Amino acid sequence: MHALSQLGFDEWTGLVGWIVSLATVLGLALVLRHERRQARSLVERSKELERLSSELLRVNRMKSEFLANVSHELRTPLNAIVGFVDLLREGVYGELAPRQVKPVERIEASANHLRHLVDQVLDLAKMAAGRLEIHTESIDLRPFVLDVASEIESLVSEKGLSLSLVMGAALPRIRTDPTHLRQILMNLLGNAVKYTNEGSIVIRTRLVDSLPGNDAAPERPSHAEHPWIGIQVIDTGIGIHPSDRRRIFEEFEQVDAGPRGHSASRGTGLGLAISRRLAALLGGTVELESELGKGSTFTLWLPVDPRELTTSLK
Repeated sequence: MHALSQLGFDEWTGLVGWIVSLATVLGLALVLRHERRQARSLVERSKELERLSSELLRVNRMKSEFLANVSHELRTPLNAIVGFVDLLREGVYGELAPRQVKPVERIEASANHLRHLVDQVLDLAKMAAGRLEIHTESIDLRPFVLDVASEIESLVSEKGLSLSLVMGAALPRIRTDPTHLRQILMNLLGNAVKYTNEGSIVIRTRLVDSLPGNDAAPERPSHAEHPWIGIQVIDTGIGIHPSDRRRIFEEFEQVDAGPRGHSASRGTGLGLAISRRLAALLGGTVELESELGKGSTFTLWLPVDPRELTTSLK
């Protein structure tokens, strides 16, 4: 009787062990099947993502080419309009009657504004397509900045603001593209004038031995430890809220843009985006410091060849 009981217990134990083994095998099979399905799903998703990525690149390229072509085609008739307006104002077709002067001035202002917007869109399209040409040369920074400041002086005076320059007596020469450097500075200065209703605008230069850290700045250039020159545009304007400081450097984004009907003062939201992209093409960057209600400081950082240093670092 005891032997039979023992035999039944051994059989039961073996049966349980067999069931456990079978369950384990089935569990592993199910896990393996699930893993295979997951792997197939991941492969399919990866292929779909690659397809979508290629499609997005193709569409983006087509958009950039379309903008570049349309902008280029728009420039010709716009230049003709501006040219004929100049001839009208110069009296080539006869003296303008007093009642005609103001309308012609309005035509000229609107045409120039439209041409400026077309130029901005064209520049953005060229940069997106990698077709913007850079022509570098060695320039003397101090007279260059003074010349740019003189171009904006009339706009500053119209708003009753003061303009001052704080620059070292012997700034180093830098190798850069003067056309694009002028464009960046004009964008930054124009932005300062637009958003400053009272107070001052200061242009200040800083020479440093390495690029200062800035948590809110985009990715630092690879040669950040080399000497840099900073051209700062400091205003006492409305300032920029922390939540908007990244957004204003994106295309077509504006803060307190104003009514849509006032297009000349509203702009397109491209100036700062273009400025930062141009700065990157010149090997530099544009950074922002601001306090809401107290003004903003935009700094254009450009690399300096150590051999061009003629003054002590500040």
